[in-house]
Amino acid sequence: MKHKYRNFIIIIFVLFLTLNAIPSVLGKTRQSYLKDFILDTEIVGKGFSNVISDEDNVNFEATAYALNLLNDWGRDPQEIEDLKSKLEDNIVAMFDSTHVNIYNLYYLLNSLNILEHTIDSSLSNRIYEYLNETEQINGGFSFSNTTHLPSLTYTFYVIQLYSLIGQPIANISIHKDWVLSCNNTDGGYGGNQTLSSTYIDTCFAAFILDDERFGDINDLVDINNTLTYLKSFYVNNSADLNNYGGYLPDELAGYALLSSTYYCVKAISLISGSEFNNQETSSWVLARQNFEDGGFVENAEGIQQKISSVISCYYAYKTLEILGSLSSLSLDVWMVEFNYLILGIVLGSIGLIIAIVVFLWRRRRI
Repeated sequence: MKHKYRNFIIIIFVLFLTLNAIPSVLGKTRQSYLKDFILDTEIVGKGFSNVISDEDNVNFEATAYALNLLNDWGRDPQEIEDLKSKLEDNIVAMFDSTHVNIYNLYYLLNSLNILEHTIDSSLSNRIYEYLNETEQINGGFSFSNTTHLPSLTYTFYVIQLYSLIGQPIANISIHKDWVLSCNNTDGGYGGNQTLSSTYIDTCFAAFILDDERFGDINDLVDINNTLTYLKSFYVNNSADLNNYGGYLPDELAGYALLSSTYYCVKAISLISGSEFNNQETSSWVLARQNFEDGGFVENAEGIQQKISSVISCYYAYKTLEILGSLSSLSLDVWMVEFNYLILGIVLGSIGLIIAIVVFLWRRRRI
């Protein structure tokens, strides 16, 4: 009788250990799923797409963001030398066709900078000449060398491009004064001196003034008013489950976005360092992780399909980084992906163990 109960206890103990092992076998951390999503968007030797797709559609912004994340994780893309050549070829093709896109140029150069690749000097000179041609005499930069309307957004990107090619910016004081002239009475900044404030232009104004070449962020026209303006986009209504903790892209928006949340949090952190609700915003960001593929998705209205994107993942990750909440990505969230194959193996192992124990038990009784 003692042997009978002893064997029964052994069986129960083995079952207990095995069942408790199932979550750890199936489980992966949030960051593991995020990494897998980013790697699944790679188009080897060419760049990254913004979403997981069968088509090889390289997105320059997504490529820069994916490389930035991989660099943070100590990972390299595949066929890195081919990728460097392809990215530089894209810049050459852009200038050869005379259809230069400031956004794409920025993300291409940013990608090459992450990969620690120096472009050809003649190409660098072509870029420098083009940037100079977008400069406006009264301050600011336009989106091309054929227009004369300065834009705060394009001014930000052109300033970054000068840094990426290692060239100085002429007439800094004129450009700084122009940026400050885009200030409005609500504390925000518009795209130029005649436009209403937007969160993105206000953030870019803060980023420009935070650049040591332009002085100090405290040089904003009314820094406290600007801080109040940016904080006005925060959703503090805990009953609003879709938005609580996030930042709206404008006053009439129905949904907070990862993009607007990232930019507002970054700008606020530069101005004050701590004027945001860390826990609420971190929780809102984590709730945007897609349980189908492990990426992050922007909110969408109604039944619109929510699709993970590299760009959204970047905004989510960098927001958590600013908030000091990256450790939350190390939590196991095995519900994201339920692997029936692994579960079958585990359950089969349990059955095998039971069969062996029963066999030995009966053999001892013979």
